[in-house]
Amino acid sequence: MEKQEDGHSSIGINKDEETRPISQDEKKQKKQPKKKRNLWSVKITVVSLFISAFISFLSELTASSEHIIVTIMLLFFLILCSILFDGIGVASTSCDITPFVSMASRKVYGAKTALWLVKNNEKVSNVCNDVIGDIFGIISGACSAAIVVKLVVGMDQKWQQWVTIGISALVSALTIGGKAFLKNIAISNSKEFIMFVARIIAIFNPEERRRRKHQKEKQKKFEEEKEKQNVED
Repeated sequence: MEKQEDGHSSIGINKDEETRPISQDEKKQKKQPKKKRNLWSVKITVVSLFISAFISFLSELTASSEHIIVTIMLLFFLILCSILFDGIGVASTSCDITPFVSMASRKVYGAKTALWLVKNNEKVSNVCNDVIGDIFGIISGACSAAIVVKLVVGMDQKWQQWVTIGISALVSALTIGGKAFLKNIAISNSKEFIMFVARIIAIFNPEERRRRKHQKEKQKKFEEEKEKQNVED
């Protein structure tokens, strides 16, 4: 009987210890997981600085050229890039990740890159819509101003104003209209749009290039076997 009483008393002590509130000192002694610092804003600021400086340098060289056609070509290139990157940002946020998971498991070329784009859609949208879109917009404005300066040489002041207004309106209309047109395509065909972009980016990925090579070899073997069967039949 004494052993049973001792056993009951020991169980009671253990229960008391389990239900005892943890003190502040004991909480401090426990190792807490370190919080990862979110340095995305710092990284994107630095990247934006270098991208803006590089593109501004190229546009300055082109705008200072005596041939106005070169400046006009650069202006249209910047507008097209701004429209394209805006579409990429929209497609990444509106795309469903499920088909890319299935395609990546089957090792389809470009699927892994597409999966990364959709998983990191917030960063992709930030880079494409905000960073590149704003940079190209500012630089295209500078290019249009350079074109105006070259066109209005020797014109009357009244004509200079009309030319300035006309070119500014044309650049704005092309940019806004192009973005609206491509945005509709990017939303309705987001999967195909992302895969198209991913296959272009995958060219620079060694793993994706190996997958493409393997797929080509597999397709070639399949076609050869099919031809042999047709000959035998």
